[in-house]
Amino acid sequence: MTDEGEEVEVFELAMEEDDSVIKNYAVNNKVFLLSCIAPIAPLKVSPSTMVYASLREPEEFAVESFINKVKASGIPRENRVLELLLHSYGGGVSSAYMIAKTLRKNFSKIRVFVPHIAASGATLIAIAADEIVMGEISRLSPIDIIYETESGERISTLAYLRGFLKLYEKFKTTRKEDIPYPYLSLIESVNLATFEEFTGALDQVKEYAVELLKAAGYGDEEADSISDRLVYEPLTHYEVIDYEKAKNMGLKVKFYEEYRESWDIMRRWLGKHILRESGIHHIRYVIPLQ
Repeated sequence: MTDEGEEVEVFELAMEEDDSVIKNYAVNNKVFLLSCIAPIAPLKVSPSTMVYASLREPEEFAVESFINKVKASGIPRENRVLELLLHSYGGGVSSAYMIAKTLRKNFSKIRVFVPHIAASGATLIAIAADEIVMGEISRLSPIDIIYETESGERISTLAYLRGFLKLYEKFKTTRKEDIPYPYLSLIESVNLATFEEFTGALDQVKEYAVELLKAAGYGDEEADSISDRLVYEPLTHYEVIDYEKAKNMGLKVKFYEEYRESWDIMRRWLGKHILRESGIHHIRYVIPLQ
C-alpha cells in the first residue's frame, strides 16, 4: 500500500519507440509495431562475464507491458494488426511459447519480419504468425532444446536421443558380452531418467508448435507435418531454414519484395538497436494513435 499522492516508480521493460519515421509508418498503416531484437553486443557485467540476450522472464514481462498498452489504446482486438520485428537466437522454449500465445491471443492478425535470424525459441514465436516475411539472408531454425550440464557442456536433446537410438538399432540383437567395449560403455552411460526427460521435453515442444500453428490458421495435418519437421527431423540443431525451405515445409512465408516499404522500416528499426549493448532483447513498440 502507498499513501495517496505518493509516486510509485514502475520499471518498464518495454519502451515506446521514439523514431518519428517508424511511428508515422505505424499510424499511416494502422498497425501496432513490436520489436524483439537481440543485440550483437552483450552486456558486460564483469571483466570476464558477458550476458547475452535470451528469451526468458524479462522478455515475458516486457511483452506483458506492451499488451497492457495495447488494451489501454481502446482499439478492439478484431481491429488490431501486429507487425513484429524478430531478431533473436532463441532462449527458453517456455518463455517463447508464452510470448507467442500472448501475442496470438491479443491480435487478430500478426505479420512477423525476420531480416536475419529467428532461431530455436524465436522460430516458435514466428510460426504463430499469419505471415512470416523473409529476405535473402533470413533464416529460421529447428526448435530444439539445449540442455546444459553441471560442467557447462551444452547438449542437444534431439542429438542425445538420436545417438542412443542409433546404438540401439546397431546392437539390439547383439549379446551384451559381444558388444565392443567403447560402444558398451556409451550404452551404459545413458541415464534413463535423462532419456525420459529429454523425450518428454521434445514431445512438449511439438505440442506447443502444433497449438500455435493451429492458432495461426494451419490445418491439423499441416500443423502436425510442420511441427515434426521442426522438432524431430532436423539433422542438426544449427540447420538453416531459409525462405525456400520454410516455404517447402508449408509455412506461410512471403518474400520481402512483397512488403518493400515495411521491410525497409524493419531494417531501419533493427539498425537502431542491434549494436546497443544489452543483456536482454530490445523490446520497443508503437501504438498507432494520432
